[in-house]
Amino acid sequence: MNYIILDMEWNSAYSKVHGRFINEIIEIGAVKLDSSLREIGRFQAFVRSRLTKRLASRTKGLTHITNDDMRGGERLEKVLSDYAEFVGSDHLTLTWSNTDIYVLLDNIKSFMRLNTIPMLEKYADLQKFIQRRMKIDGNQISLSAAAELGGVSFDEIAAHRALGDCLVCAALLRKYFDEGELKRYICDTTRPDYYERLNFKPYYITDLHNPAIERTQLRFNCDVCGAPAKRVAKWSVRNNFLRADFACPQCKRRFNGRVRFKKTYDSVIVSKRICTADAERAAEAAAGDKRSELDVGGTKSAAHIN
Repeated sequence: MNYIILDMEWNSAYSKVHGRFINEIIEIGAVKLDSSLREIGRFQAFVRSRLTKRLASRTKGLTHITNDDMRGGERLEKVLSDYAEFVGSDHLTLTWSNTDIYVLLDNIKSFMRLNTIPMLEKYADLQKFIQRRMKIDGNQISLSAAAELGGVSFDEIAAHRALGDCLVCAALLRKYFDEGELKRYICDTTRPDYYERLNFKPYYITDLHNPAIERTQLRFNCDVCGAPAKRVAKWSVRNNFLRADFACPQCKRRFNGRVRFKKTYDSVIVSKRICTADAERAAEAAAGDKRSELDVGGTKSAAHIN
């Protein structure tokens, strides 16, 4: 089996047909590795935009791709056809986070009217794998941060360009490769539920009567004495949190209990917290001070203009 490391650059442009902004792909890069992780091929191509003739200044500044580069590219259909020929069969595609897969699918849906990615067979999120191997928990880290931590040099490698990023990914894969561990991250994109999962958009549940809510999660224990607290006010919703006041019958402590339910494809993620009245007032006061600063700033700006 070969390993295909894929990366893309895109430009945000408004589509009148779709009535929204689209992250339109303007460059595709890939590196092909054999089963021993030896490089056996490279792919790079610019994609001509069908939404704009000029790239956003941020895109040009970050990637150094010029308008002439983009306008000299091929249509997305041609580039993807060439890419499919490059990758061949029996391969595993890897990207740094699955954002590229979301963008690629959105472009294929928007411009080619397909609901799947034809050249995608097996897929793995390289970012998750590398973070696991580096024993980094928490938020996702950037490719440049991972390279720095892993001792991968950026010398002679063009950062923020599709092929350059692929080469950095290849170096990280070689350094932290573990075939058994990598298998845990491989998805079979031919499974019927793969695109259902990919297209599923997580959302917060704020309806108390939703059957996905586990009622026991609406209970709170006192954070001081541990006794079950009694709810003394109706539930309300703020910032996607269900909130209510509670009182402890043992130590008479009062607090605001907050719980948030996030629905994912497979489960409901529950986040709970306790906030005291003093903390609530302090947070509101801080927000008020910030609003006052903004108001003063606005008044000064208006005075200066006049």
